[in-house]
Amino acid sequence: MAMQRTVPQGTHDPVRHDVPMRRWTILAQDPGVLTSDGRALTTTVAVAAERLERGPKGHRIHVVDYDASANVLYRPRTGDVASDPYADVTDIERLVGDPHFHQQNVYAIAMATLKEFECALGRPVAWGFEHPGHQLKLAPHAFADANAYYSRESESLAFGYFPDRRGRIVYTCLSHDIVAHETTHALLDGLRPFYFQPSSPDQAAFHEGFADVVALLSVFRSQTVVEHALGPLTGRDGRVRFDRLDLDGLAGTALARLAEQMGAALDGVPSATLRASLRIEPAEFHYGSARFEEAHDRGELLVAIVLRAFVLTWLRRLEPLRADRVSGVSRSVVAEEGATAAKQLLRIVIRAIDYLPPVDMSFPDYLSALLTADLQLYPDDSRYHYRDILRETFAAYGVVPSSGTRSDGAWDPPRVDSFTLAGTHFARMQSDPTEVFRFVWENRKALGIEPNAFTRVISVRPVLRVSNDETLLRETVVEYVQTLKIFANELKALGIEKPADMPGTQFITLYGGGSLVFGEYGQLKFHIGTGVASARQGDRLRSLWEQGHFASSAPVAQRIAAMHRDRALRPFTPPAGRMW
Repeated sequence: MAMQRTVPQGTHDPVRHDVPMRRWTILAQDPGVLTSDGRALTTTVAVAAERLERGPKGHRIHVVDYDASANVLYRPRTGDVASDPYADVTDIERLVGDPHFHQQNVYAIAMATLKEFECALGRPVAWGFEHPGHQLKLAPHAFADANAYYSRESESLAFGYFPDRRGRIVYTCLSHDIVAHETTHALLDGLRPFYFQPSSPDQAAFHEGFADVVALLSVFRSQTVVEHALGPLTGRDGRVRFDRLDLDGLAGTALARLAEQMGAALDGVPSATLRASLRIEPAEFHYGSARFEEAHDRGELLVAIVLRAFVLTWLRRLEPLRADRVSGVSRSVVAEEGATAAKQLLRIVIRAIDYLPPVDMSFPDYLSALLTADLQLYPDDSRYHYRDILRETFAAYGVVPSSGTRSDGAWDPPRVDSFTLAGTHFARMQSDPTEVFRFVWENRKALGIEPNAFTRVISVRPVLRVSNDETLLRETVVEYVQTLKIFANELKALGIEKPADMPGTQFITLYGGGSLVFGEYGQLKFHIGTGVASARQGDRLRSLWEQGHFASSAPVAQRIAAMHRDRALRPFTPPAGRMW
């Protein structure tokens, strides 16, 4: 691999240590997306102005640039490691050929993704490691292969490199959506560690689908990228005519153009998912059809739903501009509204994680979580109707909220008179799992706790969220998980149907649990969960048995890498129909 190993020279002033944030240059998308005159399309992201060591190495991210295939350790940049020597670099060949830029690119995008999660959730977010640890290791040139993956076991993100059809080296570490995608795997693993457990088709699809959604919305939140994608819709006067600002214009032209350029050398990554998802036309039978039963296809269905909601939200934000403009809207204004829609929708899809059950989630659960998360922070949705758009878009693909008793689709609050706070102290319940377990124990009947299952509180997270109008929302989010190990012939006693050909001596583990959301004054606002003997267990066991999961014990990293490889080798065939 021919790469220059000298430190790029720059004359930029170092960032002062008392400034809380610093901006670093990254590729806005990947090396294949260039400006009209062939220059690198770059942008900047804000990262914490922490004390850095060579790598870069900070308190949450540690770049370790070791290439296992070539047995090469690339030296990190020396000197002022906190400066940005690439702010004025527009030569794409220089950026692609400079390993120090690769190191900066992965660090900055991973840190920006972490920041987005922490801002949306209103608290620090831990990585999902098997053992306590705070630093995620990033290997920009980990191996010679067309792949990238997150490893819980080695606490790392590994990015591959490979030759394209012309023999040029493609570096996955230079793709914004790939880096954000893998970072999202690590963050979601920290937030919902049981989502890597074999479960329903929805849960199997969610990790990939959610990571794709976060990655793609992270790209679209850049006004630079969106403005570039609007090129085909823009007239010579720099304006976009109103007759081109519709669903087909934005999704079928602007995003389709970006999809063709993004990651053209590498299939089976978020950019390829964008290309596939744009071709899934809405139909209410999709969610329940065999066509989208396989995990990869089901994940792409989730991406199609959220991206359609993104475009519809973008159009809704542009609607007021039609009243006072005749010849269209400036491309920069259209791009600004698109980037704003992406930013706000990204916060919603991340924030919804706190309102999901800790095990056995489903797409209807996620829709109710989205609606609940936005309702809590923004009770008034009368201007842009984000929740209406989400609810209608999911319904167009056959997904309806799990909470069927409310017209708005949000989760139902529990009956307050069903629970007791006897013996508990709310101040301690905001941080102490043992104190929360006292609440769970005292209310085990109201919560539907299976008496023979092992129950433990796995997280207690106080949150402070701030809306756009400076409204403060204080909550405490708690997760408890139940496990019950039994033989298959004991399922009937729990009211669970055993898969037809599963032997009665098969030893299995049933999972249950819930998310408890407490309000500012200690009241229980939501209990979102499923018991170990719930109606879902039969479908879960049947799905896992048919797929052979009871014989699989592959580590998380191996499963993610295999999933990505299978995704690349197995082309997506969309249903017949036009692009939406």
